[in-house]
Order: sequence, then C-alpha cells, then structure tokens
Amino acid sequence: MKTKLLFLIALFFLISSNSSQWIEQTSGHNIRLNGVSSLNSVISPIHGWICGNNGIVITTSNGGTNWISAFSNIPPNADLTSILGMSNSYTRAITAGLLSGNTAVVYFTSNGGASWQNTFMQTGGEIYGFAELSSMYDILLIGKPVGNRWTIFRSTNEGRTWDSAGCYLPQSGNETGFVNSVFAIEGKAWFGTNNSRVYYTPSGVNWTIQSTVPEINTSVVWFQYLLTDQSVVGLGLAAGTTLSKTTNLGMNWTTVTAAGSGNITGIAGSPSSFSKSWYSRGDKIYTGIEGNSWILEYTAPSGNYTHIANNKTGSPNVWAVRDNGGISKYTGQIGIQIISNEVPEKFSLSQNYPNPFNPSTKINFSIPSVETTRRVIVLKIYDILGNEAVTLVNQPLMPGTYSVDWDAANSPSGVYFYRLTAGEFTQTNKMILLN
Repeated sequence: MKTKLLFLIALFFLISSNSSQWIEQTSGHNIRLNGVSSLNSVISPIHGWICGNNGIVITTSNGGTNWISAFSNIPPNADLTSILGMSNSYTRAITAGLLSGNTAVVYFTSNGGASWQNTFMQTGGEIYGFAELSSMYDILLIGKPVGNRWTIFRSTNEGRTWDSAGCYLPQSGNETGFVNSVFAIEGKAWFGTNNSRVYYTPSGVNWTIQSTVPEINTSVVWFQYLLTDQSVVGLGLAAGTTLSKTTNLGMNWTTVTAAGSGNITGIAGSPSSFSKSWYSRGDKIYTGIEGNSWILEYTAPSGNYTHIANNKTGSPNVWAVRDNGGISKYTGQIGIQIISNEVPEKFSLSQNYPNPFNPSTKINFSIPSVETTRRVIVLKIYDILGNEAVTLVNQPLMPGTYSVDWDAANSPSGVYFYRLTAGEFTQTNKMILLN
C-alpha cells in the first residue's frame, strides 16, 4: 500500500500548482484599510489584526476565513493607519491614527477589541507606526516631528502608557516620515523619511542616519530575522518609488531593479532566510528571490494596496490590505524557523504535529552537512489525488533543524502527503486535516 501511495505522489509530482497562491478574503467593509498585523506563529498562528478609516478594526481567529469587527468604542472620526498585535497574546493590540484629521491618537485593547483605551494624544502630530523591541513590554511609538523633534515615545507596559524620556531625536530641516515606515526586529528599529535617509537604533535610545540616496522618500523598511544565518546577518529592503537592498543592517543601501511603477506600499518576506519576499505596488503584488528578480505574482480584483505584512518570526499568514476594504492572503511558501544550529547526522522529515490537525500543523525537518552548504530544500504538500496543494519551502538552507507551519484553514478536510526533497534525498509522510 505504501509503495502505491508513493508511486501516486511521484506520478503527480510535476503537476503545476495554481498560477497564483493568493486568495481574497472578506473584510465586511468597503472603506480604506491601512494596516495589518499578523501574530507570532508560536503564540497564535491563525490570528491577525487590521485597521482602517472611520475607526475600523477587524480581527480573525481562523486565518482570515472570518474577519469580525472589533472597534467597539473607537470613535468613527478616527482614521486608523497602523496596528500591532501583541506577541504574547492574541487578545491584546495597539492601533494608531488621526482623530478628526489633526490629533494623533493611540488605542489599546486587552480583551480582543471588545473595548479600547485611549493611551496617547498629540495635537498636530501623526503616528507612523510601532517598533516592538526586546518584547511586547518594550515598544516605541514613532511619528511626525512636532516642535522640531521627532515624535518618539516608549512604553514598557504594552502601550498602556507612554514616556518620551531618553527618546530625543531632532528634526533635520523640514523632514517628515510615512505611515507604516517603521520596522523592528530583535531589539533593533528603523524608520524611513522624505530626506534621503533612514533612522536606525540598535536599542531604542541612540539613533544613527543611514543614507538611501538616490531614493528621497523611503516609505517602507523591512529586514529578515537577523540571527538565523550568521553569514548573511543584516539583509534588508527599503523602498519608495525605487527599491534598495542592504547586506549590513542598512549601513549601505544599493538600488536594485524592481518591477512595476508608483509607490511601494509595503514589504513582507520569509523571516528566517532571505529568500522569497513580496512588495505591494498599486493594485499588484510582486515577488522576488534574494531581493532580486522581481516579477508580478498577483493582481487585485479591485482597489489599490495600502499595506502588506507578515509576522517577523515566521507567521504562516501574509496579508495585504487595500483602499476599498479588500484583503488578499498568501497561501504558499511563507518562511521557516530554525530550531537548532547543531548539524544533524542525516536528512530527516518528522511526523507533523498535531496530527490529525485543525486548521494548522507544524512540520520539522533536519539537514546534515553536505557537499554544498546551501542545498536547495523543497517541502511540498499534496492532496490524496497527488495534486500539489502548497509549497512550504523552496530555498537553499544551511545545515540544521527547521520547523515550518501549514495553515490549512482554506483547504478541505482529508488525507494529505508532505514530501521533503534535497538533491537525491526524498521522504514522504502522511497527515490528516479535520476541518
């Protein structure tokens, strides 16, 4: 029986998957959505938050199959532009925006959006985003300069209170920034400006200038998970109307060829290795490998994208939101997490867990030391007929033990097979989805 099943998998191995691995989800609103936050895969692999104009906040607890309203007492004259779901609990989040068009505000919830507290107000300001530093208890709020200094406040209690002590950064000339231009990972933070520069801090205290010339308006910054591969620490992307790449934490940025035209509104990517990544631009989403070779991957049925993001530690969800209430979700390869840098003795593919599962499961695999230190690893999932359902991994990886999540919320119940391929090595295991 096992031989027949493996033969069936092999027979259909070359069947092509759908040309697009993006699906549309329903927000329940037709107004502009501005920001999306996907939660940590370990804490909550299927939860996410989205904010928009008119005080709209929606949340999901099933990978976006259903988005529910969660804005309760937020006033409708608050246009919300940025949101951050806490990495310690899917019930806590902070969101920022403009109240009546001229007052910057921040709201905090500890009960899944059933109620919100107003924790910050500033007349004449605007919040560009949040930088979660060492933990959810250490967060920077970064916004438009007011009084010749950048608006930077720090919270050590999840955004319940804010303090500007030790956060002074003077404004240079008339420079300003952009909504959702803030990025943080492993205690480091960056934000873009309209002054041919990115500001960077290794700890949230002292800021340094990183030149982005020739790009003047750097509205998006993104970095990979920094500690995964010590040979490539510091890889990142920054964008405005052009796209730049860095290999040294932003000390130097080099322009790379990008596809499409207009402003790039967001960047997402595999956090654990600098492989597949995406950016949103107009009504389109483009994908590239190693920050290069960008091609069109998906075109929205209507509206233009305002933001695209995924969690920085390996969330199985990449969401992109649009100015007409549209939501797109990527269902293919997202990224993997390294469990151990210790070199295994041989290739192995572990049984997924939990199994049976609903709707997400985790798959671990090991890569030994081989003649090529970056052997291309492919991990794919097939349905019972041998049709390819999704590609979870297709990239070179260093020796070690890895973990990858599969969110099958949008897949039918049944028996599936997952197959690991690395050079001449192949192994296939069975799993059961019970929706």
